[in-house]
Amino acid sequence: MSKFQKAGASRRDSREADDTVIIGRRNNSEDRSWQGQKYDMHVLKEKLPSNDLEADYLDNGWGEPESGEDYRDIKDGYDPVVVIDNGLEQVGVHRRYCRMTENTVLDNSGDTLINNNNNELKVMRKSTDQPMPRLPMTPKRAKGGAVSSKKPVPTVHRVLLYSTQSPRLGRKQQFSTQRVSAKQQGSKALGAGDEGQTVILLEPEHKQEDHRSAIDFDRNDDFEEDDDLDNLSNFDESDTASVLSDTEDGYRAHAYKLTHSADRFSSPQSTPSFLSSQSSEDDLKNPDSLLVPSLFPYVPPYLSFSSNTKRGPRVPPDLHRVLKWRITNIMPKVVRLILANSGMRMLKKTNDWMGVWGKHLKSPCFKAIRSYQKINHLPGSFRIGRKDSCWKNLQRQMGKHSNKEFGFMPRTYIIPNDLGALRRHWPKYAQRNTKWIIKPPASARGAGIRVINRWGQIPKRRPLIVQKYIERPLLINGSKFDLRLYVLVTSVNPLRVFMYHNGLARFASVKYSAKADTLNDRCMHLTNYSINKFSSNYSKNEDVNACHGHKWTIKSLWTYLANRGVRTDCLWEALRSLVLRTILAGENGINSMIRANVESKYSCFELFGFDVILDSDLVPWLLEVNISPSLHSELPLDAHVKAPLVQGVLNTALYNVPPKLSLDKQKELAAEFSFPPGTQMCYDKRLYINYLSREEKIKHNTFTRKSMEDRNEYVNAILNNLTPDDVRCLIIAEDELARCAPLERIFPTDQTHKYLKYNDSPRYYNRLLDAWESRYANNRTEGIALLRDYCQNKYHLQVPTPPAKKDLNDEDKSLATPNTTKDDNES
Repeated sequence: MSKFQKAGASRRDSREADDTVIIGRRNNSEDRSWQGQKYDMHVLKEKLPSNDLEADYLDNGWGEPESGEDYRDIKDGYDPVVVIDNGLEQVGVHRRYCRMTENTVLDNSGDTLINNNNNELKVMRKSTDQPMPRLPMTPKRAKGGAVSSKKPVPTVHRVLLYSTQSPRLGRKQQFSTQRVSAKQQGSKALGAGDEGQTVILLEPEHKQEDHRSAIDFDRNDDFEEDDDLDNLSNFDESDTASVLSDTEDGYRAHAYKLTHSADRFSSPQSTPSFLSSQSSEDDLKNPDSLLVPSLFPYVPPYLSFSSNTKRGPRVPPDLHRVLKWRITNIMPKVVRLILANSGMRMLKKTNDWMGVWGKHLKSPCFKAIRSYQKINHLPGSFRIGRKDSCWKNLQRQMGKHSNKEFGFMPRTYIIPNDLGALRRHWPKYAQRNTKWIIKPPASARGAGIRVINRWGQIPKRRPLIVQKYIERPLLINGSKFDLRLYVLVTSVNPLRVFMYHNGLARFASVKYSAKADTLNDRCMHLTNYSINKFSSNYSKNEDVNACHGHKWTIKSLWTYLANRGVRTDCLWEALRSLVLRTILAGENGINSMIRANVESKYSCFELFGFDVILDSDLVPWLLEVNISPSLHSELPLDAHVKAPLVQGVLNTALYNVPPKLSLDKQKELAAEFSFPPGTQMCYDKRLYINYLSREEKIKHNTFTRKSMEDRNEYVNAILNNLTPDDVRCLIIAEDELARCAPLERIFPTDQTHKYLKYNDSPRYYNRLLDAWESRYANNRTEGIALLRDYCQNKYHLQVPTPPAKKDLNDEDKSLATPNTTKDDNES
């Protein structure tokens, strides 16, 4: 039995005793959360024999007496109680209770003086012209649990305590607690003064209220009512001056400048649309051959994947035999169609697979992946894929850099850890009528999401996210919408990030209203397709190029905005910046997990789904990042967007033929596909090793030392003497870039060196690619020719002896079956 249950019976009797004064005493604990507090409550009452009640007897809290209880007759001649504050110690929580001490004496005036050894109540003045009231008696129970039928409701007279440490943050009022007397029992009197002054609330005797209006720690639900936090009638606006501004304040001004040119709006004719030039029909072209060569000699060819609507080129039987993909229950239909049309074998039970599209694995499971196998996740991607972890990483970056650069996620509180901070700041938010959106930290498809504006609506005992609600969203046709952006990360060290040129704009099916009485309308305030598709107002968009219905392509949205003078190129650049800063916020943690759990640089990639909302000033705000964005295609518009995305992701990920073909078979295959003699047709693990020679280690240390802060110190020197490891890194980067359509590489570019300062420590490969892009971004043919010369001499295949502690030839490991559940996030 918990401590709260044990105190249940005492609490009921304490309500019946009008003469009982209940005062809170400070808890010395640093933790001020509700769960971490200890409460003492002792009330003068008759001793109840231990055999009168059953062992599991529990009080029902602050409500009415339990059925079957009997109370003795109680006289109404209770004396009024006056409590005089005499510098009591501050109370650490919102409402507290403490016991009456037995060490009391009477002074000359008849007042009761309390022994102050434990910092308890000092003075309790009572009138002496009336007899002492009789104490409420414990209800009698007959044998077998039967009780008498008398059920008079006792008179309730409570004294509740507040202090400057309560969530109202010491609101300055000039009421004195000495004004509280029995004559004022018809109204509430709140007192607050300087720091340390006590505030006392007397509730009238004649009112029989719902006692759950006071916080009941024995309640079974997760919600705790505290209406006083939302009562701002006596709130002094000047008291919020000491509270720091929200994290997004600095970002808003910075992003506004980024999304607007010197002229906020230009003429529709002169406004470029970044996405309008992309052709959707070209996205779904089938390749001429299943295998396409690398840009460089002596590098194995890559698989080229077909569309979801048309079968690709013929696959030789010997090659088809080794192209095994592991099927999972969550593999989207569009992925299966593309793989089947590309000549892959789809198997449910095999450990000898070359690829899998499944649910995220626990990080240690990545150790079981063989070097030639590839999975669609990165270990540690939850660093930005969970709402709570993403906020923590962004908050850490705000502390290191500035809110202007990382304040693009609305102010977020992680419950229960941040409950105390939210409680302290709540009066400021309530004064501004701030709305909040609460959601589980790792939910999907809108599950558990609500919009609230009162303290009592927040669950206090289970993990969740409380995030400021964007109350002035950009509206189209009266409805709010958000953007689903697709971002591919093929490597973390070096960081290589691609962004899909298309995406989805998802509209709420009910026109937006900021009125508080509409907060329960999920189809108005939430844009999730899984919620709005059940609305009677939901309208499907059958035309992928049309700007109607409740789901558009981002191409259509950009055209719509551009026709109204919005600089979509500036807006796209702001979205790129938001994506990169988010990934860089969690990059260090993800890189650590990869180093600890992944053997080969070939094995992993991750497709993220970024949910972004635009406010009325066209400022983008990050809502969340999804590590398993849904690729299900219920509508033709979904397939139009997601099929080219999947095809582009698979092509950019650079899949090789598994090393399961003999040399003779490889020679025959090379001749059939017209590759030069001697071309290695299967995966070559030498291109993806993660260990260095002695010379390479020295170069890494030279160009990552802390004293090298100036970019000019490395941007030219690092390219002077390329090592075999350098060449391997640049080969993969160039091959990815050549095959990434319809995705756009947003990192590295010749302009992204400004983001390198956000790394916790300098990364050698990031600096290498920065220098390479700086020199060859506008003259890529020259850079590719340089690398071809290195590869022609097989310079890139010179590898050091592997460390003894690693067994790189252990090809007998098998991957635990990926969990087969539904996609984590809806579209």
